[in-house]
Amino acid sequence: MSSSAWKLVLVSSIAIGLPHAARAQALPADCSAAAVPAQAVEVSIGGAKFAPKSVKLVSAGGMGMGEENFDSYRLSLRNEDDLFAPMEATVTVIVRKGQRIDGKTFRKLPTKSTAKQPGPTSGLPEVQGWSMKNKDAKADLSHVSYLGSLRLEFGQRQGGTIAGKIYLCVPKGQTTMFDKTPSRDDAFAIGSFQAKIE
Repeated sequence: MSSSAWKLVLVSSIAIGLPHAARAQALPADCSAAAVPAQAVEVSIGGAKFAPKSVKLVSAGGMGMGEENFDSYRLSLRNEDDLFAPMEATVTVIVRKGQRIDGKTFRKLPTKSTAKQPGPTSGLPEVQGWSMKNKDAKADLSHVSYLGSLRLEFGQRQGGTIAGKIYLCVPKGQTTMFDKTPSRDDAFAIGSFQAKIE
C-alpha cells in the first residue's frame, strides 16, 4: 500500500474514533458555563455508563423563605423505569411560585459557597441539589459531599413531555469526610433528553 493510502486509512481511523475520543476528554472546570455537547444524554456513575431508560420531571412540592414562596421540581434519569433503579442521577431546582420551568436555565457553580450560587433570591440557590447513585459500584455522590457543576436547560413543554439539556460534572479525585480515598472516575450526565412530566 502506498504511503498516501496509509495516510488516508490513518485519517479515516482518527475521524471514526473522534466521537469516542471527545467523550474521553477531561470535564470542563465549570460545566455551568459550558455549552452542552450535542449528543443524546449519557450518564456515568462509578465508572459505569448508561443511556437513561426513564427520564422524568416531577413536582417536588414547595418552600418558603421569608415572604417569598417557591415551587420545586426534580429531574430524574434512571437506567430502569423503576423508583429503585440500580443507577440514577437526580437534580432538584426551584422557581418562584406559579412560574413555569419552561425555557429556563439552571446553574450550579463549582463552589461550596451558597452565597455565590445563582438563585431567585439572595441566599437561595436555584439548584437545590443533585445526586448520583450506582448501587452495584456502591457509589453514592451528592452536592452535600462532592463538588460538582451543572447547567440544566429546559425547552417548552409539549403535551406531557418537556425537552432539555444537561451538563452535570463531578470531577474525579475528590475525597469526603467519610471516604479519604480519592474518587477514581469522573461522574457526569451529559446531553439532550425528553422528560415525561408527572
